[in-house]
Amino acid sequence: MAEKETRHQAYLTVYFCGSENCPPRHAYGPAVRPHYLLHVILKGRGIYQYKGQTYALSAGDAFLIPPAEVTYYQADEREPWSYAWVGFDGKAVPEILARTVFSEAFVFRKETPDSIAPLTDQMKKLCETFFQSPEDQLSAAGNLLLLFSFMKKKAPETSQEPTQIYLQKAKEYLENNYAYPIRISDVARYTGIDRTYLYRIFMEKEKLSPKQYLLRHRLRMAVEMLCTTSYSITEIALSCGFHDASSFSGCFRKEFHVSPRDFRQNARMDTNGLVSSIFLQT
Repeated sequence: MAEKETRHQAYLTVYFCGSENCPPRHAYGPAVRPHYLLHVILKGRGIYQYKGQTYALSAGDAFLIPPAEVTYYQADEREPWSYAWVGFDGKAVPEILARTVFSEAFVFRKETPDSIAPLTDQMKKLCETFFQSPEDQLSAAGNLLLLFSFMKKKAPETSQEPTQIYLQKAKEYLENNYAYPIRISDVARYTGIDRTYLYRIFMEKEKLSPKQYLLRHRLRMAVEMLCTTSYSITEIALSCGFHDASSFSGCFRKEFHVSPRDFRQNARMDTNGLVSSIFLQT
């Protein structure tokens, strides 16, 4: 058995890692832990008991022990398991677990035999890097997050039509990346469809092309910055994805029939007038 401890940090702290090749019927508990403890089964079989439920687990599965909860686990008599574990805690843990299967249960089951190696390899990597540098919490937390990425919660089934899903995904990409010099081909690639189909979806649902939608969003963000910040016109232009102040001013004037500078001056005097009308137009 191998185990090593480290110090606490608030966001996400890896306290220790370890591994063990268990003899037949080797058990732990009933007992409680002061922190979260995740076991990944590397080979063999065993059981995990929590809140009156018994879970039979094998290689590629995992079980999570929450803090201050009574649990029990035992290796199989004929095929005892080997596992690795990681103890952790922190303010971010509830949010992290909410994105995984552990939001609904305290066990993870492998989907296919092919999924075993990537999970167990990541667990081994977490332990190895932790032992090499136990004070490097950034690497430890990063490897733990990568481990949880193998245990993501399945996306809920949706009744949305495919075109609506593509549109939503494309809009999210545009709205999250408007400050950068993105191309519509980037959006199509991210969405998983070709540019022509993407164009048709936008025209049908938004009455705008993807390029027009991006421009409108950049201008909306610019309007907000003009109203709420003291940044210069050039700084706002570059922050909203325009090449320079001149191209920004030209697009702004074409859309709103006023220059960015004049808009800002008018908005400071009448925030409920011109500003509201411009937002309604966009």
